[in-house]
Amino acid sequence: MAGFEEQLDANLAVAYFVPGIVYLADAVGTQTETVAIRGLSVGIGIRRIVGPEVLTGFWVGTILGVVMAPTVALLTGDWELAAAVAVAVLAASAIATTVAMVLPWLLHRLGRDPAFGSGPLATVIQDLLSIVIYLAAVTAFLA
Repeated sequence: MAGFEEQLDANLAVAYFVPGIVYLADAVGTQTETVAIRGLSVGIGIRRIVGPEVLTGFWVGTILGVVMAPTVALLTGDWELAAAVAVAVLAASAIATTVAMVLPWLLHRLGRDPAFGSGPLATVIQDLLSIVIYLAAVTAFLA
């Protein structure tokens, strides 16, 4: 966050949306992780769920971004910030689905139970990536 201190100082409203973006990405990732772990536990390979889950992450992110853009613009009066939030939600949701599939698959390939460890590790990675994605979008749109 310190690397983006200038953006946060210039527009305090930037900080308001960090928790929402992180939470939305976590929610999308948790759903994907559940599907991946269940699939692995009943013998369904990760290849069968990659396509549908990536599309789900993309479409959920798109829908959330479309809803959030005008909402953020109305709340803040700042269309550039609204665009950054919308793009960040889309990107964070898409990335969250990928992380949520890769970690259980990797644990499974290593001979470990994918249900143990996937959740906390995926959450930490998704949170960090969501924050970086959002602040990079803010930098791009508000610079």
